[in-house]
Order: sequence, then C-alpha cells, then structure tokens
Amino acid sequence: MSAQPVPATPGPALDPGFDPFADEVLADPYPAWSRVRDAGAAVHVPLHDVWAIGRYADVREALRDSATFSSRGGIGLRVQDDPVEAGLPSSVDPPDHDRYRRLMGAQLGPRHLPRLGDMIRVRAEDLVKDLVERGSFDAVADWGRTFPVEILGDLVGLPVQGRERLPQWSAAVFDNFGPAGERADASLPLLDELVRYVGEVVTRENLDPDGMGAKVYEAADRGEVNDVEALSVVMTFLVSGMGTTSDALAQLLLLLAEHPDQWAALRANPALIPGAFEEVLRYDAPVQAFFRTVTRDTEVDGAKVPEGARAMLLFGSANRDGRKWADPDRFDVGRNPVDHLAFGSGTHSCAGQALARLEAKALLVALVGKVERIELAGEPRRRLGHVSRTLESVPLRVVPAA
Repeated sequence: MSAQPVPATPGPALDPGFDPFADEVLADPYPAWSRVRDAGAAVHVPLHDVWAIGRYADVREALRDSATFSSRGGIGLRVQDDPVEAGLPSSVDPPDHDRYRRLMGAQLGPRHLPRLGDMIRVRAEDLVKDLVERGSFDAVADWGRTFPVEILGDLVGLPVQGRERLPQWSAAVFDNFGPAGERADASLPLLDELVRYVGEVVTRENLDPDGMGAKVYEAADRGEVNDVEALSVVMTFLVSGMGTTSDALAQLLLLLAEHPDQWAALRANPALIPGAFEEVLRYDAPVQAFFRTVTRDTEVDGAKVPEGARAMLLFGSANRDGRKWADPDRFDVGRNPVDHLAFGSGTHSCAGQALARLEAKALLVALVGKVERIELAGEPRRRLGHVSRTLESVPLRVVPAA
C-alpha cells in the first residue's frame, strides 16, 4: 500500500495582542516575522486591523498584482485620501503610474548609469582613502549618510547646503507610514522641515540646469506630467533614493565587521562583491514593509482576505523565508540572492536600485583593495522606525592592507 501524504497542520496562532510596531519587534523584527510566516499565508492583526503577509511567494505575487493589492490610498498603514497631492507616486496604480515610471526611469534606469560609473568610482576611492587614513570612523555619519547624499544630491542638482539632512527626513517619512502615536508624532517636525526645504530650495531656479531635477521640470513643461507630479518625482528621488541607500550602506559595513569570515571571503574573491550587496539587502532589508488596499475578496495560499482590507507586505520576512532561502538567517556573501524583495517587485520596484548597486559596488571595490580587517570600535545604535531599519551610529576601525 502506498504511503499517504500527511495533511499540513496550521502553524501557531499569533497572540491577539501581537503588535508589529512594538519596540521589541522594531529592534529585531525577524523572530516576529517567523511567527507570522508560521501562523499562515495571510494573518489578521486585530490591533491594527491589518493582514500581515510574510511568505516570499505570496509577498512577491501581491507586489505584482496591483489590480488586487492596490496602492491607492497610499503605501502606509493609514489611508491617505490624495496620495498624489502628498507627493507619493508609489501610491498610484497603473496605468496612471506608468508616466511616473517612465520619467524616473529616464533619469535612473540602468541604461543611463554607465556614464556615471567613472565619477562614482573616483569618489568612492577618494572616500575610502580618507577613511582608511583616519583609521576609525562612523559607518553612518562618515559613510552611509555621506556618499549617497553627495552622489544623488549632485545628480539631482541640489545646492550643497541643507542636503545633509535628507536621510533623517527620509526616515521621518517612513515613520509616518506606521500607526498614529508617539513615533509618528515625532516625525511631524522633520516632515515640516522637508516640506520647507523642498519649497524653498528644490525649485527650478535653484537646481543645476544639467541635473535630473531640472530635467523632470522640463518634462512637465512638455506636458508629460503636471507640476504636482513633477515635484512628487523629485521628492521620490530625495526620500527613497537617499534614505534607503544610506541605511543599506551603513548596514553593509556593520555586517562585514560582525562577520570577519565574510569580509575575508570578499577579499579573497572580489568577484563576490555584487552579490554581497544583494545579500545585505536580503538579510536586513532597509524597508521592512509597505501596505496595500485589497480591492476584492481574495485568497492568499488558502487564507481568505476580504475586500477593503489593508495588507502589510513584509519584505523583511519574505527575505528570511526558509521556503525560498536555504539557511535564511545566515549572512553569506556567496549566496547572490538577486531575486530578494528589498527593492520590491513589479511596477513599484525601486527606481533607484541600479544607482544603489553602482554606489555599493564602487565602495566595496575600493575597500577590498585597501583594508585587511573591519572591526567594531563601539556599540552600534539603532533608531527604531515603523517600517525602516535605520542605524544611528556604527563606530568602526579599519586595519589597512599590507
């Protein structure tokens, strides 16, 4: 008699008071995401009346199904009545989103980046040379919040003064994507600063006429987008393009300091460098979740989610799903997980991902040639964010290569 398949048993149910925005979850979300995945393909979280989706295949499918998992109403937990006026092209579904995508892709798409390679490589070498000569530095202040702000700031054509605040403003935007409360309230003064900066500084007359920002406004002059839409594209450059890359670059150095064997592997085989950055993004995604509105009654691998529900798509959980990744909680620079979801997937995948990869590769290539060891010189500090993984300080020292 042939063996009969064993029916699947449901995983452990989540505690009714489970809060994905609790401080202990934000400090280390991965045990909580494991519980979400074990509990089901889509799990209702009563505390915030949201459905958490944490398995890789389900998150990827939802990201690619904008007809069912709509960005209308915004990509935060709380619904926004007019996300376009709020400056969020990521909150617009196709086909309206297509013109945003074309405009962003014209500036940041892979076809347009090779010409930037030499400039980025030279600046990366100069930064690494300076940091190695210093011997000790902070991976956040001197690396993560320096290089991408300088590169993208120049590409957009921003004045130098004031742009250094952009990573903090970006973190505040992401904090506003969570529930109302102290953390969201604390973000409001920073959001006011960002609005003032954009209104006073990011104007046609202040931008470099050869920069990406000016080209976006030229597209508005041609009627490809209106002025509000043009401004929202520039805001996307500033918020998404700088904040997430800053966080990922700081996390990169922290992980290499914490895993000296992986740094040794990179030095022994620099061909692993592109995949190493992908592994950083998979292992600790800079944005852990975005939200969608469910437009019809639907099933997520058998779990029924009702029309009108808010869905929390857990990128960070999907990237640690053992159904997709072998030994998912191990940091391995040889893994090369190019299909991770840290940049999203589908129509709303990050428009600036090619630039982020180019920056990370240039920095790592320069670092591998000059540094033998990367060591922690103090305790790293995190800033707890509603959807983002943000480091405040990572003191490091480096031992130069012989």
